[in-house]
Amino acid sequence: MILSRPGILLAFLLCSCSIERASTPSLLLLTLDTTDPAALGCYGGPAGLTPNLDRLAREGILFEDARAVAPITLPAHASLLTGLYPVRHSVRRNGETRLPDEALTLAERARERGYQRAAFVSAVVLAPEFGLSQGFERYEAPATPDDVAEQLGASLRASEIAARASRWLAERDPARPFFLWLHFYDPHFPYHPPPEFLARAGGDAYLGEVAAMDGAIGTVLETLARAGLYENTLIVAAADHGESRGRHGEETHGAFAFDSTLRIPLLARLPGGVRAGERVRAPVSQVDVAPLVAAVLGWEPRREQLALDGRDPLGGGGGQGVYFESYFGTKSFGWSPLAGWTDGRLKYVHSSAPELYDLAADPDETRNAAAERPREVVGLRRRVEELCALPRLARLPLEDPGDLPREIERLGYAGAGSGAEEDDPEPLALSASPSPHRMAAAHAAYMEGRKLFEEKGSREQAIALLERAVEANPENHKAWFTLGLARQDLLRFAAAADAFRRALDVPGGERISAQLNLAVCLYNLGRRADALRELESALARTDGPPGALDLMIRLLEESGRTEDARRARLRLGARGQP
Repeated sequence: MILSRPGILLAFLLCSCSIERASTPSLLLLTLDTTDPAALGCYGGPAGLTPNLDRLAREGILFEDARAVAPITLPAHASLLTGLYPVRHSVRRNGETRLPDEALTLAERARERGYQRAAFVSAVVLAPEFGLSQGFERYEAPATPDDVAEQLGASLRASEIAARASRWLAERDPARPFFLWLHFYDPHFPYHPPPEFLARAGGDAYLGEVAAMDGAIGTVLETLARAGLYENTLIVAAADHGESRGRHGEETHGAFAFDSTLRIPLLARLPGGVRAGERVRAPVSQVDVAPLVAAVLGWEPRREQLALDGRDPLGGGGGQGVYFESYFGTKSFGWSPLAGWTDGRLKYVHSSAPELYDLAADPDETRNAAAERPREVVGLRRRVEELCALPRLARLPLEDPGDLPREIERLGYAGAGSGAEEDDPEPLALSASPSPHRMAAAHAAYMEGRKLFEEKGSREQAIALLERAVEANPENHKAWFTLGLARQDLLRFAAAADAFRRALDVPGGERISAQLNLAVCLYNLGRRADALRELESALARTDGPPGALDLMIRLLEESGRTEDARRARLRLGARGQP
């Protein structure tokens, strides 16, 4: 029996390990969208809800104080793949700019070493147009629907991502190591988990989505194990950001820079289960993932255009603190940027109303101590200044975004694509715009009013909420625009026209959409000449919807401009319209 011959068993295990380690390890990167650490059992969450991620924690290393660079998907993933903070890789919001080709991604590093490379991402916010596909041989993302009013295809369930990954693993070249990146979007709002996972989560829809994601991860891990690949694969699981779930007046994420959305789970299972069960207490960031991967896999550093911001947290690097920011509302809502630094004990947040939090004494960030502790403010602020002095990649707007910005907005990200041509303010710039953290009530009213409108709820309630939002935050052109749509639905054309004009008056506002809707209101108010002027102005810059061209043709004919009407009709015909 094996139990009576421990020496032989030990010899067999040593032999197995030596054989596995003789081959080049592979890399599996799991990115967990919108995942609060408190939802995972290994971080103290509900027992039994996330058995597969908990297994990775037991067999690997858990980082107790990991943070996102920004509480929004695209900038966070750009930092995970490059080891650079957003201020240096230049991607600050969703749907607006792309990662420059000069950036060196994990996939490009893997390509240099002969790895087979594939990525399966589950939301259009990570579509290849945004530059994260560079270096991959295969990169699959949901297609943008032809009709952006339909959200079908905007995101894929975790089970589908797991199925695609399993098929790829079965078909891959077994002679080459691989780098496989899987992005799971399920915990993102709106929450609609499969019934079995909703039941497992006790009716909590968000936790049900986390459980469904964990189940899909289990499918991938099982596929690796069956293929004999599990033990010789570095597996890193990291969230892009958390979910506030009502904390600090924020239901979801993106707008603020509190730890309710910046704190993330980060796990690393090393090949062979080396260092299993370790816990790292020092603060780490998503920028530390790329150097961790390079160190574990033995990827020798090379001369690079930009030195990485991240440091290998397992090799004595890191521990000095981490940078974070949120530029979510600078263009959509007229807010100042949020940017700051934390050493894990103190946290400085710069805006038009600076904040300092003692995380040890006040982990919920309820008491601003900036005025009482100016010396600490100066020290943490200096770290941000040092980061901002480093070289950066150029900001690169999308060449032809098409419907992507609008489809990303369908996923709940207000302001995608707004003002892409404008430069962002510096993280420590002086600003007269309101601090996002002081706009929590106005933002909550806007989000609830927008939700009511988009889900065909009470227009009267939506209007009341949106009016409250613009009263407190008149720079929010998104709120003005949605208010106009809600009033228009109730045939209140004069009031709707006023809201659309206010949206147009705000810098960076909804120019074309607001102008087209303003024209419809003016037409219904009998002001045909004014309506035609707005239509011609808007449609000079875009084709717009066919109905807008139809209306312009009708008004041109009514005004006796038959030649202009003929040209507009030819333009409509060129689009395949009768």
